[in-house]
Amino acid sequence: MLAVSWPDWGTTMATTSGQTIEHSEPTQGVTELDLARTQVSGSWKAKPAQLAIAVARWGANYIPLAIFKQIPRQLIIDVTNSCNLRCPVCPVTFAMTRPRGLMSFELFRLIIDDFIAEERKPEIFFNFSGEPTLNKHLAEMITYASKNGHSTFVSTNATRLGPELAERMIDAGLSRIALCLDGFSKSAHEGYRINSDFDAVKANIEMFLATRRRLGAKNPITVLQTLLTSYSEVQIGDILKWAKECGFDRVRFKTFSLGSHTSTEMRAANSHFLPESRAFRRHADARESILCSIPRSQTVVFWNGDLGLCCIDYDQVIQLPNVKKTGFLSAFRSDEAARARRCGFAKQFKICQSCSYSNADKLGFIVDLRSVCNPPLLRI
Repeated sequence: MLAVSWPDWGTTMATTSGQTIEHSEPTQGVTELDLARTQVSGSWKAKPAQLAIAVARWGANYIPLAIFKQIPRQLIIDVTNSCNLRCPVCPVTFAMTRPRGLMSFELFRLIIDDFIAEERKPEIFFNFSGEPTLNKHLAEMITYASKNGHSTFVSTNATRLGPELAERMIDAGLSRIALCLDGFSKSAHEGYRINSDFDAVKANIEMFLATRRRLGAKNPITVLQTLLTSYSEVQIGDILKWAKECGFDRVRFKTFSLGSHTSTEMRAANSHFLPESRAFRRHADARESILCSIPRSQTVVFWNGDLGLCCIDYDQVIQLPNVKKTGFLSAFRSDEAARARRCGFAKQFKICQSCSYSNADKLGFIVDLRSVCNPPLLRI
């Protein structure tokens, strides 16, 4: 039996019995996310804090644009903004208004070719607002990015992950994959992943790991991703035990968000997904990040070639140049795009004010199964 104790979220990392647990957001890789945080409330004590926020954001306007023209660490490719599931509070389900589509391989190749002469090559994330395996060119895209020196990452709901696609993705040189299973029972997983079949997804995941073993491949690093909900929080021990037996490298427990795009009625209707334990909730207090480094560390290319500000702007609220006309780097380094990223850094856009990502107190934690003793023991 796996022993689990509630995490101390004041600790950045804990190591026990050779097992490392990181309290971080690995998929986005933002190490400077919490540049400055302050308590915001209506009391008199909040006035100095509010003044500090205003001054910091005003001062950000004078940061040279050249700082925001540096090649990002992550390039998020919107291979599609369609999904075969209908998760209740996912914006793809109900809030997205931009046209649906699939990125062509020709456009993707145009983007990657822009980095051939560059020494610094961003990691390519093949997931944004939709299910990446819906794009038939996914494996081909991974191959092209890998051969040109890019690390690659895919996050998938694993509903369409058949044996042929699994082998093609592994052979393509995929660096890292997150396979999503939101609980260890049909009620836990299917309660949120509407249209998903727990048994089928579990079998697909086991097949993918077995395929990697059969091929003798060291790649990709495999991450089991589970949302921390009221259903899954009591199944952490079972999830870790199964993940270890299957051969996963890591397990990422991701805190659940009701979203900044949801109505009061929707939040109330879906509040039953929130974990009972506040230690597993995303927002514990009213702290607000003064600045946001996400626009400096990542950028998005929508399926039609338009640049995006960051991973939060799922509906393309911020309009930026298209990469088809001048190439990715030229569009990315344009003054227009750099100014937008500077505004995002200073959290001056409306979408920044309600962002549940940059203001999160905790985004989850990772268990590194490669260094776990047998039987594994998690004590944080």
